[in-house]
Amino acid sequence: MSALPARVDVAVVGSGAAGLAAALTVADGGASVAVFEKQRALGGTSNFFRGTFAVESEMQRERFIDYRRDDAFKSIMEYSHWKANARLVRAIVDESAATIAWLKQQGVKFTGQMTMMPRVPSTYHVVEGTGEAVVKALVEQAKGKGVQILPGTPVVTLVK
Repeated sequence: MSALPARVDVAVVGSGAAGLAAALTVADGGASVAVFEKQRALGGTSNFFRGTFAVESEMQRERFIDYRRDDAFKSIMEYSHWKANARLVRAIVDESAATIAWLKQQGVKFTGQMTMMPRVPSTYHVVEGTGEAVVKALVEQAKGKGVQILPGTPVVTLVK
């Protein structure tokens, strides 16, 4: 086990895709970061996903898939009978293409797209190597930016 840092600007609890993305983002902003993972293996359930949603991505443009963010938002909201949090859905839809581009910059490879909902163009971007490859790419990038990764280190309390 690595030595615990005495002090960091940001402590990230959990090494899934979201935690690693957060660690990379704040490290890019100049913060000192430690990622704490209670399990000995990194990534958690993120290791098992096969892809992610996006609209208006470069991959879609290359394949002439003309499906707009407004159409995706409306489709998702109608599918949920307008019970989903509209502001959250809008944010996810609006940032989805940028998320794919960012993941590609981190070394994540995609094999193509497929559809996940009836009557909706291909919005599901399939990852090469499943989520395990995503976790590996994000960990490599994080370590390269000086992020301290601490597997087998559960967080009991934070002192701020």
